[in-house]
Amino acid sequence: MSFSAEMKIREAGPEDVPILAEMLREAAERMVEAGVDQWKPEMFAEEAVRGYFETRRVFLLTADDQPAGLCTLQCGDPSYWKELDDERYLYLHRLTVRPAYRGTDFGARMLRFAEEEALRQGKLGLRLDCAAHLPKLNAYYQNQGFRFVAERDLNRSVGGRYVNLYQKTF
Repeated sequence: MSFSAEMKIREAGPEDVPILAEMLREAAERMVEAGVDQWKPEMFAEEAVRGYFETRRVFLLTADDQPAGLCTLQCGDPSYWKELDDERYLYLHRLTVRPAYRGTDFGARMLRFAEEEALRQGKLGLRLDCAAHLPKLNAYYQNQGFRFVAERDLNRSVGGRYVNLYQKTF
């Protein structure tokens, strides 16, 4: 899809929680409708999203001043990376592009923004996790230059899931 809009990415604040939560629920609803076992709408109550600001920075992408996507960045991620957690990397979570903007390169632009932020902070690279059972999403990150590091069992036996860990080193 060709899309010509003025795209901006800015750091979000608590005042943005309603739209951030709405975008995350919207993405989760699409996943549920498509039979994708990943996010659930109930994960993104406003109070839960407000809690993001305690442990990470949240970034909002706009297209012609309309909310179009978001991502979060944090300095460590021991719950997923466990003994491999390394604060010399920046960790990306919740990369989301609204349905109206899917098929644009907004996801890739947000990844580049996150990489630039990691570089600005003097980090060695950018890391992320991806549900292991989603081959298209895993291929997307690999096509963006991320290298597979490990697979993690996040309590699959009691309702968790397997995730693949990826990193891009600079």
